[in-house]
Amino acid sequence: MKRVHLLQGIVILLSAFLLSACGAGEQAETRNHPTVSGVAVETIHLKATPDFYESPGTVRSVTSSVLGAQISGSVREIRVKIGDRVERGQVLATLDDRSVRAQYEAAEAGVRESSYGMEEVTQSLDAAAANLKLAEATYNRYQSLLEKDSVSQAEFDQAEARYKSALANQAALEARKKQLQARGQQATSQAVSAQTAFSYSRIVAPTDGVVTAKFVDAGTLVMPGTPILTVEDAAHYRVETGLPEAYLGRARVGQAIPVELNEHLLEGHVGEVAPAADPATRTFLVKIDLPRGCECSSGQFAKVEFPLGEVKRLTVPVASLVERGQLEGVFVVDSENLAEYRLVKSGRTFSGRIEILSGLSDGERVVTSNTGRIIDGAHVEER
Repeated sequence: MKRVHLLQGIVILLSAFLLSACGAGEQAETRNHPTVSGVAVETIHLKATPDFYESPGTVRSVTSSVLGAQISGSVREIRVKIGDRVERGQVLATLDDRSVRAQYEAAEAGVRESSYGMEEVTQSLDAAAANLKLAEATYNRYQSLLEKDSVSQAEFDQAEARYKSALANQAALEARKKQLQARGQQATSQAVSAQTAFSYSRIVAPTDGVVTAKFVDAGTLVMPGTPILTVEDAAHYRVETGLPEAYLGRARVGQAIPVELNEHLLEGHVGEVAPAADPATRTFLVKIDLPRGCECSSGQFAKVEFPLGEVKRLTVPVASLVERGQLEGVFVVDSENLAEYRLVKSGRTFSGRIEILSGLSDGERVVTSNTGRIIDGAHVEER
């Protein structure tokens, strides 16, 4: 009987110890669940969002001009450097022009000589016309007098000879005039050609823009076709990207296309769609014009989003995402308003919201504010 009472006492003591331990655990658990108030919580659901095909692209200037030498010679002077802004018609570099200058001056001298010859033959023609008129009148008068036997045959023959000589002289001068006209045209053509060649000794900007490359320095001997400078239009840029055949119908000339550049979303418009695919990549080249005045530079990376329709996705506000090192997560609130840090995998961003590919389910509640004050297991009070 004593043994039974002893066992009952041990059981009572153990029960009391376990109850006290549970109470202490509950108190400790309560102490480990701090309360965070003023927290916004959102119940997430699958919602239809735009679907895109994301294609990488490269920013290029709409107009990029490689300025090269068109005559042979040494570079005399480079007047600009990379990054300089230039205006249309501005002289950027000069070549040795002594040879083409001599040709131009010789051609100009030929034009002047032809002009002087034309003045001389014109004066001679005026004198020949007057002489012919006099000789013709004399011939006609002598012919009448000969019929009346008022002049001898010898006198008539002299008048006729002077008349024919005047005709021949005028014809010769007319021929000389035509010859000089032909030479004048030839000299003018040579002058134009020489002037054109002389202009090639000046490398000028074809448009307003910025110098993006310099290939030679002063003193370099260049040949026709040698590149010297590159000038790009700095006011109008576009993105060039490749589009697979499966999505070719999603790009139409004039269509508005979102373009992500420097973490900013711009609205571009399809300017060109290549009719043939690149055999190396099996993609079609699409050129998308960017808004004028955008902060762009040639060679920059851009992402082009071709719309494909809509698809249902789970999305949360970007502010909900909590990054810890290389990990991404959100705080999920359970039925007892306790926060649990849940690792997730994120996807695309849509107007301030980010897609959650895995880690969350439809209908779960997610903390959307004050995430920096919350720890795993905290008690959340919604505002």
